[in-house]
Amino acid sequence: MSENLVLAGADQDLFGHYVRFEERREGGGALFDQAIHEHLNLLCLHPLIGPAYLPMKSMRRLVILAWDIAIFYRVEGRRNVIHAVLHLRQNTASILALLQSRLPQ
Repeated sequence: MSENLVLAGADQDLFGHYVRFEERREGGGALFDQAIHEHLNLLCLHPLIGPAYLPMKSMRRLVILAWDIAIFYRVEGRRNVIHAVLHLRQNTASILALLQSRLPQ
């Protein structure tokens, strides 16, 4: 079993999504939080579940369809390093730029 390491940028993403879903509907943030925790637990059990994100082959993407959100992560040994949690209704160039900015140089 692996462990998840949520980096600061991804943590900020999660908080922003939580607030947005809570503002849309009371309790929406809690439902989103539950879905995230379920997917992070799944990731601990099956680190390679998310397919390689093709433009950045070392990055993987686990999609949460019901929320149009994806967890972008890299498997590093026994750790799943979470770099971003992004809404998928944005263009690929924006996603790639953000991911690139969060990778170590």
